[in-house]
Amino acid sequence: MSSIQDPLGRVTQALPSGGEDRPGQRAMAESVTRAIDEGSTALIEAGTGTGKSLAYLTPVIAAGKRAIVATATIALQDQLVSNDVPLVADGLGADTTVALLKGRSNYLCKQRLVEFERASSQEQLELLRGSSPGLELAAVKTWAESTETGDKEELDPAPSFDVWRAVSVGADECPGASRCPSGAECFAERARSAAAEADVIVTNHHYYGLDLSSGGVLLPEHDAVIFDEAHHLPEVLAATCGTEIGGGRLRSFARRVRSTLTDDELPALLDRSAIDLDNLLRTGVGEGVELDADLVSALVSARDRVDKVLGALKKIETKDGTDAAAKIERATVTATGLVNDVDGIIGASETDVLWIDGSDSNPVLRRTPLDVTDILEAHLWGERAVVLTSATLPDGLGIQLGLDETTPIERVGSPFDYPELGLLYCATHLPEPRMSNAREAVRNEMVDLINAAGGRTLGLFTSASAMREAAEDLRERLDMPVLMQGDSSKQHLIEEFKASPETVLLATMSFWQGVDLPGDTLTLVTIDRLPFPRPDEPVTQARRDQAGRFAFKLVDLPRAQMLLAQAAGRLVRRTTDRGVVAVLDSRLANKKSYRWDLINALPPLRRTKDRDEVLDFLRTLDAEAKQTGEHSA
Repeated sequence: MSSIQDPLGRVTQALPSGGEDRPGQRAMAESVTRAIDEGSTALIEAGTGTGKSLAYLTPVIAAGKRAIVATATIALQDQLVSNDVPLVADGLGADTTVALLKGRSNYLCKQRLVEFERASSQEQLELLRGSSPGLELAAVKTWAESTETGDKEELDPAPSFDVWRAVSVGADECPGASRCPSGAECFAERARSAAAEADVIVTNHHYYGLDLSSGGVLLPEHDAVIFDEAHHLPEVLAATCGTEIGGGRLRSFARRVRSTLTDDELPALLDRSAIDLDNLLRTGVGEGVELDADLVSALVSARDRVDKVLGALKKIETKDGTDAAAKIERATVTATGLVNDVDGIIGASETDVLWIDGSDSNPVLRRTPLDVTDILEAHLWGERAVVLTSATLPDGLGIQLGLDETTPIERVGSPFDYPELGLLYCATHLPEPRMSNAREAVRNEMVDLINAAGGRTLGLFTSASAMREAAEDLRERLDMPVLMQGDSSKQHLIEEFKASPETVLLATMSFWQGVDLPGDTLTLVTIDRLPFPRPDEPVTQARRDQAGRFAFKLVDLPRAQMLLAQAAGRLVRRTTDRGVVAVLDSRLANKKSYRWDLINALPPLRRTKDRDEVLDFLRTLDAEAKQTGEHSA
């Protein structure tokens, strides 16, 4: 095996920190090198601060291998493309090219924009669901004239769903560049062409999952794939290998074909099917469902009506290269996808879970496979080197993905001196979450902790209702700003929180992971309760049924370990960060059957049950931060 330490040393010396020695990073780089050399699979848990992106990019680039890096968050994708890959390439003196590749719906469709501008006012209103967002559309049109990528992430503020839907296409409706009048200028095709020539391709888990389920038609050939933030992978792969249908899709399809078909009879029938499906599904949102006679009848009827539209589209004569021809091509692709998805749901196997997602106003019937190992065995394992890494990898991840039970998770340590940096506080005096006064007790505890910290708090909740109750209560009782998820965009909330240290930010699950708030702006993370999955989640319950008497150990506990560790990981992001992770659920200390499984999954902060010790520590940190702020001012 080739040595990676010298190349890694050259790369880390180029860092602004001047090459801080990180043993965990060196160990991880060795493991990645071994996987690349052998074409094998490695599962590596690398704690916060390890520098894992450099640990996997250095072996890949040093070996001259074409690799795909798939992540769960946009922030990490941007960091890899704009910073990490160029840094490693420069450090190694390598002429490495990098490309970012997203799903087609993330890019502006020039053909859709042209068609929208040429459409009648009535057609435009139908596409926009009756709204008329003139300023948003004007901003999109202006941006379209100057953008080089067509990536909607460039737009600030982000366009509404309806506006973007009117000027973009999904993979299930695009006929391909060769059959589109604007194909030569297609942003999505341009991104795919750049990826086909790149040495390192950065994408997301969802796109890689779609590539696997399609048999490898979306991504170019590659020697290695690195799944960063790999704890998300089982859930994402199950979703991408499944299918879904709902009234919303049928209504959207009806709107799109109204201007193409000669009469409204077939679109009206599609709308009727949409209503029928909504009526059957809306009472069961969040629950599993059986294919009874009424539901099968509604699905078959919807399929037949889509099929009739497909037949009508094929009879329309148009001139190649026109807007009308492009509309028909897209509608044909969409109709074919709808028919296939309905067939997939009707033909669901015993290892598939049928359940209703969405909301009462827009319910969606989903088919989620419990087992995707056949697809992974056919298109991933043994085909190339595979690295799965994250700051937290739950036990049993490999088994969920069809790897041999003997495939170990290698755990490399974090460089952070956690016992010196902070406290893990369990509020053992609080009632258990099932008690009627539990939420009130959590809020009371939060008030004292937040006041001691002088704000600087990220309050994490397992439910939106508990978060909203806390926001209402804390805004009355605290003399400081209290932000809440949903008040504005996630990025705006983070920026507002960073700009004002004496601030509290309350959030649910999307903030438990992938949020980076280093420095004195955050010294307290509160967690309202242990994040065990709800007992009524259909897919989770199906996994429990499959696991039998080992369900808690194989399903519930690993998920709670992963989420709790991710939440606690929001506190310490740099070697100078200090603070408290406060778990306001007494079960962490009192439940002998699983407490150590959870505690051992957390960063090794110094543990305490002493409330006074925690309050004194937070007050000290607050005073130091204010003093530092005064001096810097």
